[in-house]
Amino acid sequence: MNIKIATHGWVQVGGDMNPGTYGGTIATADGRAIEMIKIQPVREYIGDREAADVGHPFWTKEAYFDLDDLSLDNKDVKSARESSGLNDEILQSLKPESRAMAIAEALMDYGRGDEGEAGWAKDVIGSRMVKWWGSKRAQGWRYLADEDVEFRRLMRENRK
Repeated sequence: MNIKIATHGWVQVGGDMNPGTYGGTIATADGRAIEMIKIQPVREYIGDREAADVGHPFWTKEAYFDLDDLSLDNKDVKSARESSGLNDEILQSLKPESRAMAIAEALMDYGRGDEGEAGWAKDVIGSRMVKWWGSKRAQGWRYLADEDVEFRRLMRENRK
C-alpha cells in the first residue's frame, strides 16, 4: 500500500471543531516528514478544580514522523492501527498522503511523541498560522484564546 507524505503548512488534522475547549491535533508536512502537535486543554483532561492548580490552560504533545516511522511493517504502526481501528479497508479508501497522516495520528494517540509546550494559547501555538477546521482562513493562537479567557475566569473564581 502506497504511503506518501504531503507538503503543506499547519492544518488541523484531528480533534474537535472547538480545539480550545476540547482539544485538537495540528500538523505540517514537508514531503519527507510530518510534525504533529496534540493540543490538550487542561480543564478537559483533569477538570476545573485541578486545572486551577496547574495554572495554565494547555498542555501539548509533539511528535515527528518520517516514512520509516509510518511503515506498515513497523511493529508500533501495527499496534497503533489495531488500537485505533485503522484497518486495511479504511487505509485503502484514503489517498496516499491521507494514509500517512492517519497513521501518524494513530501513532500519536497510541503513545508516540514527547511532552511539548505548556501554557497559554500563545505559548503552545506561537507564531504558527493554522488552518483550523472551524475557520475559513489560517489563524494563529487567537483561535484558541477563548479557553484562555475561560481559564482566567476559573482562576479568579477559585481565589474567592
